[in-house]
Amino acid sequence: MKRVRVGAIGTGGIFRGAHLPAYPDLPSCQLVALCDASAEALAAAEARMKELYKQKAKQAEERGDMATAERLKQDLKEVKLYQDVQMMLQNESLDLVDICTQPHLHAPMAIAALEAGVHVMCEKPMARTWLECMRVVETVQRTGRLYQHNENWLWDPVYYTAKKIIDAGWIGEPVMMFLATAHGGPEGNPNFWNAEVGGGGSLLDNGIHAVGASWYLSGLEKRPTAVKAAEPIGITIRMPQRILSGAFQPVRVEDDGHILIRFEHPQTGAWSTAHVEGSWSHRDSPDTLIIGTMGTIRFEYEDDRRLVVVEDAQGGCRRVEASGPTWEYWPSSFYGEIRHMVECVQRGMRSVSDEHFGAECSAIVGAAYLSQKRDKRAVSVAEFKRFALNLARRYPDSADAELISRLLP
Repeated sequence: MKRVRVGAIGTGGIFRGAHLPAYPDLPSCQLVALCDASAEALAAAEARMKELYKQKAKQAEERGDMATAERLKQDLKEVKLYQDVQMMLQNESLDLVDICTQPHLHAPMAIAALEAGVHVMCEKPMARTWLECMRVVETVQRTGRLYQHNENWLWDPVYYTAKKIIDAGWIGEPVMMFLATAHGGPEGNPNFWNAEVGGGGSLLDNGIHAVGASWYLSGLEKRPTAVKAAEPIGITIRMPQRILSGAFQPVRVEDDGHILIRFEHPQTGAWSTAHVEGSWSHRDSPDTLIIGTMGTIRFEYEDDRRLVVVEDAQGGCRRVEASGPTWEYWPSSFYGEIRHMVECVQRGMRSVSDEHFGAECSAIVGAAYLSQKRDKRAVSVAEFKRFALNLARRYPDSADAELISRLLP
């Protein structure tokens, strides 16, 4: 098949540290352009790309794989640098863009690429608000292009292995799970603490991983139906003073979010519940645990090995080493999500984490914010959508800003 031509939009930390290292190992695609408004970020990405590709080419030569070495050297020669997205879209014959900007640019960059006839994969969260997500969904439908919400946890060996075990029936029917993504906070970058840039705080930026993974583990045939800010913490600011840009500043977005999500099967009525924590004030909730009618799944690390531990009601225990697709080279979850989207483009098939998946994950977070505002009362996802659409009708020129201001602390 023809190699997929990829242009990167946004060349900051997540691109240089997570996405870029995957491309030398993917002969099915060619990274042909890098674009960033910041000349500094662009130069750093170019330097990192040269370092990676030359290193991989040398390794290929040492093992006698001259074809791979030559491909990497040639790809490096052909990459172009841009500081304007429209210029890149006009000048390059792209099949796919890889968007790694700050969230406030996710929707406009995705829409620009889709309207230029280019397929899109975009870092989480899909956008700042569900309303922004729906504009992307509408553009995907109108243009007929493909879109992938890049939730890398779906391609992480631990979650992939756990999902296979759940589907095999080892723990029976999934009933409840605890998933947390928590750390002390990205205090080195003030953009994370700016609602206008991010649309939210730790729940939307960090907890979105666990939101998507909990749906995946529960079964994508189910639908998210109701969300509740969980007692006693809910969605709040726990550590109100942070050093941002070298000075103590008050926190304006949540730094902790504990929520409950109900997933229901539309035909059978089967349901499962997830407790998700998205925190920049360290973890308070139980460690990752998936509870079924016949047993449980938890994760362990042992001697640099990642293990999925399955325990049944009789005390039996199976310890399975986590892996991506068995017998395949699978260096990272980011490699997995990029490879998947390249395959989708080549085969003309939709991603498992398409635009609807990304938009529903944002709707879950929006419903959680609304639940917190309503004294932690459970809110249906449909109720949140009606709330957002009503604001869009009342404030057609500023609906996203209005929604953000009404939902956040």
